[in-house]
Amino acid sequence: MTLVDLANIGQVAGALAVIASLIFVGLQVRQNTKATRATALQMNADYWLSYFTMLADREFSDIYSKGALGRAELDGGQFGQFFFLCRATFMGCENQHHQYLSGLLDDDAYRGYEATIREQIAAFPGVRAMWQLVKHTYGTEFVKFLDMQIASTDEHGRGSMHKQWRALVEANTVAAPASNGRTQPRPESAG
Repeated sequence: MTLVDLANIGQVAGALAVIASLIFVGLQVRQNTKATRATALQMNADYWLSYFTMLADREFSDIYSKGALGRAELDGGQFGQFFFLCRATFMGCENQHHQYLSGLLDDDAYRGYEATIREQIAAFPGVRAMWQLVKHTYGTEFVKFLDMQIASTDEHGRGSMHKQWRALVEANTVAAPASNGRTQPRPESAG
């Protein structure tokens, strides 16, 4: 074997090592992308969990409900709290929208997010009014997105989600299966 043959073998071995390295780097990048997406999704879930837990507090819930429905009885302090609750809502929504546009959230997760925006945020007149007051402080792409969601969503009437929930409860409790598998009539309420 000549020195030229050994050099050729060395070049082939080096090329194979480069190819193996590129494959390894590709796998690492793919794994890192999955981890980054999982982290982004978890951070969004954590944000919304803490936000909705805060809104479940009676005081915040009352203020948010009154403000979202556009009720005039909010005093100055309550309006300030509603203002900051809306700002937190819009900031969380903008963050999630930006993460989607950056490829950190998948289409399935984003579809659920869009439905939440339409049904639980964009449909309320007080939230819409607050958006009109503050939308100039948000990014152009998010403003276009939220404006489109508002324009394509009918406004909720007072108590409409509660009415829908009551109707669904009624539909789901008309007849309850007995432990023997047979259907028995729903018990009448005591009140």
